[in-house]
Amino acid sequence: MIITKLKMEHLEGAKKLVLNKILEEKEYVQDLPDDVKIPNLDYFIKNDLGVVALDKGEVIGFIGVYNSWKGAFDTFDSLGTFSPYFANATIKENRARIYQDMIEYAYEKWESVGIVTAGLALSAHDIEAKNALFEYGFGMRSKDLITKMEYKNVQHNYNFYELKLEDFYKIRELRKQLDMHLKKSPCFLQSTEDECNEWISEVESGDRRTFVLSDNDKIIAYIDITDEGENFISYNKKMANINGAYSKEEYRGTGCYDILLQEVMNMLLDEGFIYLGVDHESYNPTANRYWKKHFKEYTNSVVKRIENWSKNK
Repeated sequence: MIITKLKMEHLEGAKKLVLNKILEEKEYVQDLPDDVKIPNLDYFIKNDLGVVALDKGEVIGFIGVYNSWKGAFDTFDSLGTFSPYFANATIKENRARIYQDMIEYAYEKWESVGIVTAGLALSAHDIEAKNALFEYGFGMRSKDLITKMEYKNVQHNYNFYELKLEDFYKIRELRKQLDMHLKKSPCFLQSTEDECNEWISEVESGDRRTFVLSDNDKIIAYIDITDEGENFISYNKKMANINGAYSKEEYRGTGCYDILLQEVMNMLLDEGFIYLGVDHESYNPTANRYWKKHFKEYTNSVVKRIENWSKNK
């Protein structure tokens, strides 16, 4: 096995590995769409950060990553990069060794240009790949989940409706409560008040739809829906994506969020959508416990930060 720089001549072999990777995961998650199209991989050649594993000239593994950016994965002070779900894969045989050898080669390359933190999106049920990276110091960070929606009649005394753009201000307090929730253990996703307000402003001016459940006139929960999520699977035209969600703490456990979710699904089905996706931090216990009741996870993203990197420089 030879590990070397990812080049244009390796792309066809790389695409085949990605397609096989998705077919493997579909054995566990039948809700994944059949008509999956692999995005163009040229980007990962041009930025000169990708690596490939070859055996007698055949592509048996590859990792492509995005250009680095500062503050990746909430590190604030260092450069990081990420390999999306369609930009890394290997053959089945000797998968752990291939991933580990590619990471060893790649991280030496990344470190030389100042990249400290790196993440990879792996198949959720690819235990061999995940364990290989766990052994090399990576830890779980986030998940992508999907469901094939079903219409169900729900009886309740709440009010369900889509929030008009000019009324988004009515759930600012709920969005701030979500921000506070993410700051607590074990998430520790810190943000200043200004950063929280900036995020809320971006949400209110973005291309998302917001659906709420109210108890009399009091909004108690919301779901933000977008056409696309953060994973290329979510680009499917028959798939909608949850891009924000929260419920007042005092209403948790009452079933109100199940009602809101099902009302949203019924509406999306009426509009012609088939699939619904969601992503969340794996260390957010509230999200982790709730979404897996209604969705099936198909990716796990893992992240590693080089320890004491600044000292070594």
